[in-house]
Amino acid sequence: MKLKISSLLIAGALFGTLAVPAQANNEAMINLLKVLRDQGTITAQNYDLLVKAAKEDKKSADKVAKKVAEVEKSSVKVTAKGKLKFESGDGNWSFQPIGRVMWDAVNVDSDNSPNAEFKGTELRRARLGFEGGVYDWGYKFEGDFAKGNTSIKDAFVSYGTKFGDTKFKTKIGQSQIAFGFNTAASSKYMSFIDRPWYADSALSPARESGVAAKLSGHSWSLASSVTIGEFGGGVTEDNVDGTTYALRGTFLPYNADKTHLIQVGAGYRGVSSNKNGFNYSQHLTAHKDHNKIKLSNSIAAADFDGIDTYELDAVGIFGPFHALAEYNNFSAKSTLANNDVDIDSYSVEAGYFFTGESMKLKHGFWDGITPKSSFGAWQVAARFENMNIDDSIAGDDEARKWTVGLNYYPVKNIRFMLDYDSVTNWKQNGSSVNSAEPSSIKFRAQAKW
Repeated sequence: MKLKISSLLIAGALFGTLAVPAQANNEAMINLLKVLRDQGTITAQNYDLLVKAAKEDKKSADKVAKKVAEVEKSSVKVTAKGKLKFESGDGNWSFQPIGRVMWDAVNVDSDNSPNAEFKGTELRRARLGFEGGVYDWGYKFEGDFAKGNTSIKDAFVSYGTKFGDTKFKTKIGQSQIAFGFNTAASSKYMSFIDRPWYADSALSPARESGVAAKLSGHSWSLASSVTIGEFGGGVTEDNVDGTTYALRGTFLPYNADKTHLIQVGAGYRGVSSNKNGFNYSQHLTAHKDHNKIKLSNSIAAADFDGIDTYELDAVGIFGPFHALAEYNNFSAKSTLANNDVDIDSYSVEAGYFFTGESMKLKHGFWDGITPKSSFGAWQVAARFENMNIDDSIAGDDEARKWTVGLNYYPVKNIRFMLDYDSVTNWKQNGSSVNSAEPSSIKFRAQAKW
């Protein structure tokens, strides 16, 4: 009877080891064998033999666990949640192809100026590139092929680290200038097909080649950049755009969670010189609109004396509702009397998701959204903007515009956009040109990865 009991107990212990970790298995087995030996259920000799076997089993299990850990560390993980990403098992390196396609259809109505109208389609953006990281280092390259040749957008090497809760990142190459919200926000995520007039223009350029750095904490960020113009043919021409110094800071005075917050930001941008002087013009209602608000008197290269630009912005997200306001104060100085150019611009927008999604911020700017249901996400938005150009003794140039939009996201990576733009006031040299105030209807089909 003693043999049968010991056999059953040992067999039960062996079966039990299948349900618990290896180290716990062996410790439990040895403890059980000790109890059986002390009770006389098994002999001391059998106890020694079984304990030795249990310990050998532990060594084998440890070897297997170590081998599994090594294999996992050297393996490659592939994820495809809206994007294809390759990453090492230990997370020390990654590689990801990136890109976007934006196809636009535009119809511009210019009232009594049919020669200024545009009806047609445009491949607005066709970008391909890649990004990744190796330990604390990163890299990114992205080119735009929409015009039939390559326009370099981002091309940089980066380094990032942490000091407690503070993050630090620097980029060397061509990247975003540390200035402006609407300029720096990605076209993949903004609520309208076109940016406000001042954004991504001579008043607030998007990218240049140089060095950028950023410090950020839980509720604040401080970014700066020193750049010397955009790449053209792989190089930046000597001092054509001068040296640009930029500084931008953000702060979250209210941050209940990711979908209930307020962010405020401010920035400065200065340009030391420019071999081409300064001129400015901007399409009024669409990227292909022939109607433009522009300077009456430009600044010649010999008279150019630098640029100072200041901006303020505020973002609020409250569940499915969002609001964004930005003010841009631009001044191009001339050595000639009464020839300075002062441009004041601002825009205010608001949007709402009928389907319950929320706009999101990442690194202080718009990020993508994921539809909550298989029916997709629907958003409506409206924006008002104003620009006043003081560059002429005859009078100011001024324009105001309303934009309303409807956005549909069938899935995370696809979006369809429909915008209507209407200029409600347009003056040149102080005189109204109401008879030619344009409007436009624009449609976009967009894919990103």
